[in-house]
Amino acid sequence: MADKPLDVLNKSLKSPVIVRIRGGREFRGILEGYDIHMNLLLSDAEEITDDFRRDARGEILIRGDNVVYVSPTLSPEREHSEELRGGSGDKAKRKRESAGKRGESSW
Repeated sequence: MADKPLDVLNKSLKSPVIVRIRGGREFRGILEGYDIHMNLLLSDAEEITDDFRRDARGEILIRGDNVVYVSPTLSPEREHSEELRGGSGDKAKRKRESAGKRGESSW
């Protein structure tokens, strides 16, 4: 049986995720909590910009009606090492970008 969106969030608790919100902004952080409206609490959050700069934000609350998608991901350190090796981190990023351009969800 396929996972429901909130099941995916529950499995991602205390793990790194990437969240895209309306307007195209993306945040990476540790998913600390969520509710039935998909309001998300991220710790160690950083905004990921188009030029791959990361702006530290700390702890943030994202209102659920702004969420386009939530994608479980590797920790930034593991993702960076995967990119250096040409591994799955790069492939996952291209998949997320492609889904975002088509307006699809990663659920």
